[in-house]
Amino acid sequence: MIIKNIHFQDLTLREYPFNLPSFQHLRTLDLNQPITIFVGDNGSGKSTLLKAIAYYNNSINVSKEKLESDYYNNSKRFSEKMKIQYSVKTRNGFFFSGEEFITYINNLKQMKTELLVDETELLEEYKNKSEYVRNLALGPVRNQLYELRTKYDGELNTKSHGEGFLDFFKARMHSKGIYILDEPETPLSAMNQYQLLVLITDLVKNGSQVIIATHSPILMALKGAKIYHFSNETIEEIQYDDIESVVFTKHFLNNKDNFLDRL
Repeated sequence: MIIKNIHFQDLTLREYPFNLPSFQHLRTLDLNQPITIFVGDNGSGKSTLLKAIAYYNNSINVSKEKLESDYYNNSKRFSEKMKIQYSVKTRNGFFFSGEEFITYINNLKQMKTELLVDETELLEEYKNKSEYVRNLALGPVRNQLYELRTKYDGELNTKSHGEGFLDFFKARMHSKGIYILDEPETPLSAMNQYQLLVLITDLVKNGSQVIIATHSPILMALKGAKIYHFSNETIEEIQYDDIESVVFTKHFLNNKDNFLDRL
């Protein structure tokens, strides 16, 4: 294991995020296993805690903003009330937010579109100039386009979000480290969620630790995971078959005609 546990102090403050009900009685959280999963409704504190762990650990953020930016102020403040105990401390691995990564991909796509427009306009403006002058004018734009085309992240915007996510995971989830994943299933089909499950399983076999917040019953089924349920009262360990979304999904699939007939 890498992160063993987290100790919390003075979470009784009245302002957000300390006033979230799930945090009020939180003192220690055991993470001394290869996979820990956070489940529960949106707004229950799962993402806040994940980001605070990533900030405390100085994890690389591959999503959008740098963890040091003002965007993560709430999580930074929360991390100040934490003390993480490690068996081994490492910056290998990364923090990943599904929602923020979609924004990141869209920004890359917009950047590439704008550069292509600039290239077209410069070609028209300098069409009667010498090749030397034309290349000087086009150089900066074409250099930026080259960077987008040759760097892996730049190529993600040519694919669907689901393809981009899965390709990113396949390329980056190899080395032993701490991987903190916030709803990585966001654009993934059921089959691709299963492929991500396989990738995570291989990661932990190589000694990595994965901490994940998810709404996916497929990812919740990761073998050997400890699952914590974030509720309006507390954070408690829960068994897979007792998770509300798992119970409902099973019930719906086994009785779909009954559900649809009620419409």
